[in-house]
Amino acid sequence: MANLTRIKILTTGVTTTAPSNLKTGELAYSYVAGTQANNGDRLYIGTGTETEGVAASVDLIGGKYFVELLDHVHGTATAGSAVILDSNKHLTDIAIGSLQLGSSGGSGQAVTSISTSTSLAGASDSQLVTALAAKTYIDGQLTAQDLDIAGDSGSGSVDLDSQSITISGDTGITTSASGQTITVDLDDTAVTPGSYGSATAIPTFTVDQQGRLTAAGSVAISSNFTISDGSTTDVFNNGETLVFAGTANEITTAVTNNTVTIGLPDDVEIAGTLDVTGNVEIDGNLTVNGTQTILNSTVVAVDDPIFMVGGDTAPSSDDNLDRGIEFRWFGSDANIGFFGFDDSTGKFTFIPDATDTNGVISGTPGDVSFGEGEFTGVTAGNIKVGVTGDNEIDTSTGNLTIDSAGGTTTIDDNLSVTGTLSLSTDLAVADGGTGMSSFTSNGVFVANSGGTALAFITGTEGDLLQFNSSGAPVASATIDGGTY
Repeated sequence: MANLTRIKILTTGVTTTAPSNLKTGELAYSYVAGTQANNGDRLYIGTGTETEGVAASVDLIGGKYFVELLDHVHGTATAGSAVILDSNKHLTDIAIGSLQLGSSGGSGQAVTSISTSTSLAGASDSQLVTALAAKTYIDGQLTAQDLDIAGDSGSGSVDLDSQSITISGDTGITTSASGQTITVDLDDTAVTPGSYGSATAIPTFTVDQQGRLTAAGSVAISSNFTISDGSTTDVFNNGETLVFAGTANEITTAVTNNTVTIGLPDDVEIAGTLDVTGNVEIDGNLTVNGTQTILNSTVVAVDDPIFMVGGDTAPSSDDNLDRGIEFRWFGSDANIGFFGFDDSTGKFTFIPDATDTNGVISGTPGDVSFGEGEFTGVTAGNIKVGVTGDNEIDTSTGNLTIDSAGGTTTIDDNLSVTGTLSLSTDLAVADGGTGMSSFTSNGVFVANSGGTALAFITGTEGDLLQFNSSGAPVASATIDGGTY
């Protein structure tokens, strides 16, 4: 017979707190004496998706406390226990607050029968009444009732068996009744229906105490009004033509269907200074023929993926001028920087402290930093790798030579080796190796307490590799979940 492997779940005998660190599918049991108020004698399981090794929730799935709640005769109501019906679906009694269904066993009002009397004869606190008996009794009571009514002043009552209620109209109000509908109508006044007022007249109205129009008419409006440009005024009289005039090549005006449209022409010519506070949108081409174009905006966004400098057409002869971007910055003092094409050398050049002499840039080239680079050719010398040291690539052979003068070479980024990697010494444990050149069969490597060497752990059938209370690996046939 094979050896036994025992798996023990988490347990506790000292706390009634439910576990909060279970993994999904992991069990835990508290054997503290269980009561309704604590979490003793209960079995838990972790459920849901794990986050950082802990299940989303811990569900209560059973335990001794719940089993003992069911340990009584079926159909007998037992204090402090679950309800279990007998074979006839019966229960001896049940008490709900101040109500008791049954002859005994509770402290509330006992209900022992159902009354069907339409007059509620013999009614008692131990009876419930049926719906038909209640309706018949209530209908009989309603026939002897009055409906009380009241207005803004005065009050009255209507006998529901023999009288009807009357709704009468007052000034300007007429009422009528038909079937179950009462109609309240507003009386007409002497005002003639129609439209009052026009482009040259203002409507007039007379309103009575009930808010009705009792008279309507119109009066003529003024025949002129004053217009102004802010400094000069003019009087416009009816019959004259009001003209909205534009300025050639600057403002256009148009009148269509009582609408005056003021805009800009397709081609705008601005002889002086254009000062616009809001946004300007130009749908056509913008040509600036001045000496300088200065933009004081914070962000300049251009859809064109290529900036063209040096003119909009290729020059017909060499002007011996450099091409690029010149920028202002402050180091130890105010500087002009430049990066672009050096016409004299034919190379792309970066100069952090440059001098611009009528479009010819001079100065000492500065340092640049790139994440990655690809070079199709190097004219002379070696390519230096790193900020300091003698690490370099020989451009004639393609070999990478690392010369640290007998010291330590540090690689601060990823190292990718596509060929064979050969080491003259064993790779130490601290460097991710085993510290060994060969291995034996049927063994498990574990680190020693100092983490500087490896050892073998062996066991027998059914054993599993675990860590004891000291954190050392051991082989054991029992998996102990411990306590919580």
